[in-house]
Amino acid sequence: MAQNRVAFIPWNENQAGNFKTEYEQNNAQKNASHHKRTWTMVYLDSPGTPLAALGCGFGTRIHIAGHGDIGDPEIAADHGTGGADRSYTEVVDMMIAKGLKKRYLGTIACDVCYSALGNPSFAKLMARELFSRGLKASCVLGYKGSLYATYDSFYADGSNMGGKYSHRMVELDDGTEVKSKKAQERFFGWT
Repeated sequence: MAQNRVAFIPWNENQAGNFKTEYEQNNAQKNASHHKRTWTMVYLDSPGTPLAALGCGFGTRIHIAGHGDIGDPEIAADHGTGGADRSYTEVVDMMIAKGLKKRYLGTIACDVCYSALGNPSFAKLMARELFSRGLKASCVLGYKGSLYATYDSFYADGSNMGGKYSHRMVELDDGTEVKSKKAQERFFGWT
């Protein structure tokens, strides 16, 4: 599963709202993306412990879905789904309950708007919490703006990005849009 991605949605499937739709859309559009990744969705009501099956390769990545804001220690469910807000500690509890192992070496990405911003940021809080629970070799990725979780070939103004592939984008505070990899920051629990 090194090149594929797991979307961890910390609500039941019927509360996933647009998060479910967005990751399904990524699967439908994967051939237009550079890496052609397959996305697997894991919900609170997914049977068993699906995160236990993840390997320990550095290319492995779990994406946590949720709505967030600068420095907010909680993420919110999609609008109108009835899902309660989740704190970073609750999200870690839920991931462990779904099988996340201490030996996990991959990245955990917060697909949460502004997850890299704040003092401390949601991503930094997640990194510290995971480290305190024994996940010593993982990092947490956060984004420095409003994340568009689906692959796209066009900017918000309708202009074509050019190039061969579609990308996930982040809108920065000044209104510019950049590829998600240019607006991310990695956090480690020991810092």
